[in-house]
Amino acid sequence: MAGGKLPPRQKMINMMYLVLTAMLALNVSAEILDAFAKIEKGLENTIVITDQNNQSTLEMFDDAVSTMGEKARPWQIKAKETRDKTTEVIEFIRDIKLELIRAADGKETKGVRNNQVVPDSIDAKDDRETVHNVLLGVGSDGRAYELLEKLEVYKKYLIEQVSNNANLQTIINGLMDFSYPTKGIDIRDWQTFTFDETPLISAVALLSKMQIDVLNCESAILDYLRSQIGRESLKISDIQAAVSNPNGIILKGAQGEAEVFLAAVDKDINATVYYGGTKRPLKDGKLTIPFSGTSIGPNTVSGYIEYTDGVGEVQKRKFAFDYTVVEPSSAVSPTKMNVFYLGVDNPVDISVSGVPQKDVKVGITNGSITPAGTGGSFIVKPSQVGKSTISISAVINGETKNMGNKEFRVKRVPTPVPSLHGIAGKGLSKSQLSAVQGVVAKMPEDFDFELRFEVVSFTLQVDAGGGFVNELASKSQQFTAEQRAALNKIKTPSRLLIFDIKAKGPDGVRDLPDISYKVQ
Repeated sequence: MAGGKLPPRQKMINMMYLVLTAMLALNVSAEILDAFAKIEKGLENTIVITDQNNQSTLEMFDDAVSTMGEKARPWQIKAKETRDKTTEVIEFIRDIKLELIRAADGKETKGVRNNQVVPDSIDAKDDRETVHNVLLGVGSDGRAYELLEKLEVYKKYLIEQVSNNANLQTIINGLMDFSYPTKGIDIRDWQTFTFDETPLISAVALLSKMQIDVLNCESAILDYLRSQIGRESLKISDIQAAVSNPNGIILKGAQGEAEVFLAAVDKDINATVYYGGTKRPLKDGKLTIPFSGTSIGPNTVSGYIEYTDGVGEVQKRKFAFDYTVVEPSSAVSPTKMNVFYLGVDNPVDISVSGVPQKDVKVGITNGSITPAGTGGSFIVKPSQVGKSTISISAVINGETKNMGNKEFRVKRVPTPVPSLHGIAGKGLSKSQLSAVQGVVAKMPEDFDFELRFEVVSFTLQVDAGGGFVNELASKSQQFTAEQRAALNKIKTPSRLLIFDIKAKGPDGVRDLPDISYKVQ
């Protein structure tokens, strides 16, 4: 770690985070929510193991003081100070998780036991409103704002501890990166970007991921401080089997990999891994174990690592890791409605569960589809009325796989509604009529796109008492001087009719329905 490399377990967390982020773009199903609970359970276990490993490392500083005396004392003090600050942040995040669950499920929730999260027993896994109320609040007064402040203070403290080590600063900045994309999206801050519209179980998992990031930062600092007094002076007090499983969720038919390794041990130690009837040696202190997505649902790989300790005795350390196999699936969400319209930009969101957006490929019949910024947003422009089919594929482990198709109807945009400059109804006064400049066309109220149709011609008939006379035409949306003169002479009560109305829009010129008014 002190050399600038991320620990294997952090690779797992980073991959899980990509999976979580991709899934949040979907309308999350009960099956996926249960998969999130499975991931959260694994994250909670990782928190416990990482915390125990860091505590074991801290105890090595006591051994160093015993063997080296006061030369090791300053490093011991710094290590304990780091542990205290880390514990404060970890417990603060834990309290937020418990508050979230209790606020959603009630104080007697089975999702919390002995101040620990029990993911499988959370009832309101899909509750987004509680996440918003607790973490974001009203006017930026939610817990997420306190959280970011604590994380930034903790990060500043860590950076100060390694001010002369650029590699460790890079690691810390990477683990505690609070930036977020701003181009093309309307997000006011990191807190909103991270937690807005997030299901409860996802928010809890993200908070657990932050706890692991904090613990891994602590691990980097402790390893660095330990290196300052010489590794040879520190005794290894425990050896445990550890697992880095970056593929918490894989698609059916895909391949995954996990690394198993001995924690707190020299990479040159001779050790053998036993799993599933297979026997393989560790290399540089670790081994990559392949596994496949053949069985839908939760799966477990288990085994043990065998090695000979310093006094010649054979030791065994068990390990196990879980992963979930899901059916390949994709999501295509029309941002406006469930049809595409000619002549307009139809925005859609496209994502594939468990696949980074850069590896998602899309195509379309009867039109074109182009990216619209980042995050899986696209613009569809159909060519003609009928149907369009969007096809989705994804690059998984170097292979392109078909992820399904989605068919949409293609329609012309609705006919706009004509009126005399917005004056609706069947009647108007002569004073209102004198203020009207001409005929306008407006899209129906329930149409979500912002489109403009401009009236290019219409014909006016005025009731002069003996039937419709004075049939007068305009080649624009404005009344002509001749039409205005006829309107000024109109008697009350009488009737006027506007017909042959034509308006130009994005798909060409349309004939609009006639409009009739009674002038009173």
